Amino acid sequence: MMAGVEVRRFGLEEKVALLARRLGLPVVTSFMGRGLLADQDAPLVGTYMGVAGLPEVTQLVEGSDGLFLLGEIVCDTNFAVSETKIDMRKTIQALDGQVTIGYHSYPRLPLAAVVDRMLERAGESRKTHSVKPQVFPHGLKADDATIAPTDIATAVNDLMAAHGKMPIASDMGDCLFTAMEIEHTALVAPGYYATMGYGVPAGLGLQAATGQRPLILVGDGAFQMTGWELGNCRRYGWDPIVLLFNNSSWEMLRTFQPESSFNDLDHWGFAEMAAGLGGDGVRVGTRAELKAALDKAVATRGRFQLIDVTIPRGVLSNTLQRFVAGVKRLSGVK
Repeated sequence: MMAGVEVRRFGLEEKVALLARRLGLPVVTSFMGRGLLADQDAPLVGTYMGVAGLPEVTQLVEGSDGLFLLGEIVCDTNFAVSETKIDMRKTIQALDGQVTIGYHSYPRLPLAAVVDRMLERAGESRKTHSVKPQVFPHGLKADDATIAPTDIATAVNDLMAAHGKMPIASDMGDCLFTAMEIEHTALVAPGYYATMGYGVPAGLGLQAATGQRPLILVGDGAFQMTGWELGNCRRYGWDPIVLLFNNSSWEMLRTFQPESSFNDLDHWGFAEMAAGLGGDGVRVGTRAELKAALDKAVATRGRFQLIDVTIPRGVLSNTLQRFVAGVKRLSGVK
């Protein structure tokens, strides 16, 4: 089963988790569905990202003889990176008020009604499956080494293991690919349109709407666009923790167009600007400094905490490296 955004849109996460348990179906989310079922007792394996994802998750989805797409939008964001092209005619799709099986479509079937009827048919039994869930990195080595994006994911995983899960708002770029290496937790991100500048405002909206303290992942390029919205935190009492991926670069663009000099940005003093916006800022350049900054940030309430993380140019997360290599392979680019 692949769970998509409509599962959240129609408030069906608890029922879908129950259905998966009763049927013994391993569950994945799509890239756009990341964050679904994070707080449910569901047999959640990981997130399907085709060539960018973990091979075991990719093989599980693309090798399935009965792929059930539940509330899943069929679009390039979710499926264009398939290692082996998925034949949608051999899937079951419940989306947009209808169910499609092969060449047959059954209109006027709301997703909630489909899930309720399947729960009735499934009965009360609980089945199990043998697929192991995705393993996320833990145990950051707090030393004097420079910081890579995967180190940030590891540090966040350690933080949530110690202090509990935090909802995440992520911008576009390697910060979003890095989020795929963080333990399953609530996540909002611009997965469909892939627009920059979303992360900081989304994080503020998340805290305003839920009251939960969010973790914001944002690149330096996107922060130049909308990071200044943090100046509203003092007025409303918001205190997000902001991890700013600062490689002085449009690094996502550089990965596909390395010859373009416009990818190079200056290293702005974002940490020094935080005080003027009503928060606290610190610049970190080593893994030890990153851990210390996160520990201090989570213990400090009432003011936003901006951690300006210096990342060497050209250093990518493990997930983005797989994505770039996979896309080049599929397109025949060496």
